[in-house]
Amino acid sequence: MKLHTLTTALLALVLVPAAHAQPVATVAAPSPTAAAFLSQFADEGTDSVSWAQFEAFRQQRYAATDSNHDGHVDAQEYANEYLQRFDTRLANARAGHLKQTDTRFKALDRDNNGVISRAEYDAAGERTWAGYEKSQDATRESAAATSRDPLKMPTSHTANGMLELYDRNRDGVVDRAEFDAVRAASFAATDTDGNGTLSLAEYTAEFDARLERQRVRVRADAARQAKVRFDSLDKDKDGRMTFAEYQASGKRMFERADSNGDGVVDARDPEPVAGAHSANGNR
Repeated sequence: MKLHTLTTALLALVLVPAAHAQPVATVAAPSPTAAAFLSQFADEGTDSVSWAQFEAFRQQRYAATDSNHDGHVDAQEYANEYLQRFDTRLANARAGHLKQTDTRFKALDRDNNGVISRAEYDAAGERTWAGYEKSQDATRESAAATSRDPLKMPTSHTANGMLELYDRNRDGVVDRAEFDAVRAASFAATDTDGNGTLSLAEYTAEFDARLERQRVRVRADAARQAKVRFDSLDKDKDGRMTFAEYQASGKRMFERADSNGDGVVDARDPEPVAGAHSANGNR
């Protein structure tokens, strides 16, 4: 009897704390839109940005953009500031792509002899073609489905990428003859010493050259887009952007990320519905 009583008491001591234990609070991750906004504008170690903080940041950026300090931002100043930031993004993206080159080379070099033979190269091509045949429906895949890579490097892992890489007659379809012809030409161009195999140096040099061509192309597009944005923001068309005109785009950006309209971008903001605006429009 005493043993039974003692056992019951011990069980009670063990179970009572468990019964009263509080669930561990989990911190919600911000939505993709909020996360992208916070990665650009939140101070290190913080996970929120208020409207006041964002407006102060925009005022500082506007002042820095006004390189001749005349109190206004002209089209060239606007483009220069944007392209300076964009160049940093492009450089980081390029470094990231090059960092993956060694991994891709090793994946293709199946016998691990330090070079890619034509047979290994063709075997990779067969796998790529098989994947493409399984995703013919994806030829209508939108650009929005691609990654946030500022270089927008085409990849054979997406239907759009396959079209850009291999659709030489631009008919919206990649046939096997086109695919094989492009891959054969690419192997020959990459094999600069003509020995029938691709070294890591040759493989990297060919990819780096493509990265540079893509960088030039997307940078030119970015410069044109900056001019279009300036013209759109310069409402009175006097060729000089005031801070109020400049901040119009910032306001739209903030309000999209601040989807619950409470004046703070943080993890409490759900992913905005396409085309929706924040409920708080008095900023």
